[in-house]
Formats: sequence, structure tokens, C-alpha cells
Amino acid sequence: MTKWPRKKKQKPKMPVNKPLPSDFKPDKSPPGEEPVAFSADASAWKAFRQGNESAFIYIYERYFRVLYAYGFRIVADSSVVKDALQDMFIDLRERRRYLGDTEDIKFYLFKCLKRRLIRDFSAWQGKKEGLEAIPEGIHFSLSHETQLIDQQLTKEKIVKLNAAIARLSPRKREIIYYSFYEGLTYAQIQEIMGLENQQTTRNLMYKAIRYLRKMI
Repeated sequence: MTKWPRKKKQKPKMPVNKPLPSDFKPDKSPPGEEPVAFSADASAWKAFRQGNESAFIYIYERYFRVLYAYGFRIVADSSVVKDALQDMFIDLRERRRYLGDTEDIKFYLFKCLKRRLIRDFSAWQGKKEGLEAIPEGIHFSLSHETQLIDQQLTKEKIVKLNAAIARLSPRKREIIYYSFYEGLTYAQIQEIMGLENQQTTRNLMYKAIRYLRKMI
């Protein structure tokens, strides 16, 4: 895997309402075997855990950009997110034989990246780990192209919706992001957010949606 130049880590910037850099492209594939297609995440992950380098390249290339976008929404600093991704993939590669099974690689990697970013940021801030350590939480906006968005919404209502999303608490904004932007299930949302149970997850979602409906 291509390594990004290492540099002295700086305090990351707070999330801001800006898109990914227009010229952003993931690094080229690491030298070695050409990536191959796998029929399912489970088979790719199994091959990766067994030491298959093609599976590693496949996972890296397929998920790098979506992971970068996710990390950038948590910490809006390209170098910090790239460093975290590099370290994460190195650790996964070194510990591959000890990793558990998964049928959803993206979700698994989301959890890994979130933990690493929050851990690093918390260490810099000298605070207890948790998304609350990052005051603004996840920042994003919705459009007609976003998964599960009502295609009948006018542009004006989408503008109002995004303004309302920006006013949500970090936890409510996070749950809306996972559900409407990433299409995660309630079980996955509960796990990645560390919520007590699915009823708690549904209650938080209900409160967030109720507020957004009132605003549009």
C-alpha cells in the first residue's frame, strides 16, 4: 500500500460545511497483484484474513474514498483523515489473522475509523473519548441524490431541511446521517453510536425526524 508522507500531527480542524476537495483522489494501488472482484463482502474479508493480497487491495480501493468522505465529516482536515486511514489499514493488515468475520466491510471500517479519529482527537484535547469530544460532531448536507430522500421535496425545502439539520444536536445529526446518508440499519446505528438498545436508537431517530418535519 502506498504510504503518505508522515508529518508532525497538528490539532485537527473542526468540521465545517464544505464538500470534499474537488481534486481529491485516493492514492494509487499498492504494487503487487492486481485487484480482483469478489462476489460478496464476506468472501473478500475472508480472503483478506487468510493473507490474500488481492483481497486487501480490493478492500482498500473499493472503500478508501467513502471512508475518506466519512472521516472528513468528523474532522475536516485532509491530512489528519489520511493519516488515520493509513494507520488503520496498516493495523488491519498486520492483525488480519485475529480479526473477526463481517458481512459488511464498510460498516466494519466505519467503526474502526471513527474510533481512531475520536481517540486521536481526544488525546490531543486531553478529554474523555467520545464523539462529544468533537463539539460539532458529524457535518453533512442532503440532496435529491441522497439515499431515502423524498424526491418530491422542492429545492427550497431541501435548503430548509439542511438548515434544520445543522441545528440538531451532534447525536441527532449523527443518527440522521447514518440512516439517511449511509443507509445503516437500526442495529448498525446502535452499535456504531454505542446506544443502549434499539428502542433507544428508534427514540432518538424519532425525535430527530420530528424536529426536522416541524422545520420544513
